[in-house]
Amino acid sequence: MYKWCSSPFIFAVGLSLIASGLKGIRLYWRELTILFFLGMPVVIASWLKFDPSSIAAQFSTFILWCINLNPVREGVYIHLSTGSVEVNKGCSGLEAMTYLLGISVIMLIMFPLKRIYNIIVPIVAISLGFMVNGFRIVLLTLLVASNKMEAFKYWHEGEGSLIVGMVAIGFFLVFYFLLIRFSDVEELEDADTQKY
Repeated sequence: MYKWCSSPFIFAVGLSLIASGLKGIRLYWRELTILFFLGMPVVIASWLKFDPSSIAAQFSTFILWCINLNPVREGVYIHLSTGSVEVNKGCSGLEAMTYLLGISVIMLIMFPLKRIYNIIVPIVAISLGFMVNGFRIVLLTLLVASNKMEAFKYWHEGEGSLIVGMVAIGFFLVFYFLLIRFSDVEELEDADTQKY
């Protein structure tokens, strides 16, 4: 299903080998890293049969429980008193998580931070993709329970689903630029202490 996602990376590796040989492939490590993380994580997850549907259903059920709607979860199904939804693999947030992972790698390469953040930033990106998708599932469940099927279609497969992706990317970019600002402040404080 996701095999086409590996094509840009495989093409870039082949082109790099033609251009510079095996020893010279290190020259293109940034480009190859970006292409790897933009397409390959979802391919690897599908090879490993990783399906976060059940975890996404649990998270969304917890949110619904927090807002006092008394949901019932049975596997990947979330039931409210007036309607139910199924969280299948396409709605599990896997694509959002892997896409934000790719964006995080691009940001780390273009705007490098301290080494410790190389671990934190991808974890935050994956978590944001998962959480924003969880809130989308909550919204879809509420729409089904309210019998608003036109709105459900809009947020499930229409432009609304793209808006949710943009929101996730927006949250991540705000986080990353705050992190840049925080590390700049740290560097200034370190420079001031070294003066004295």
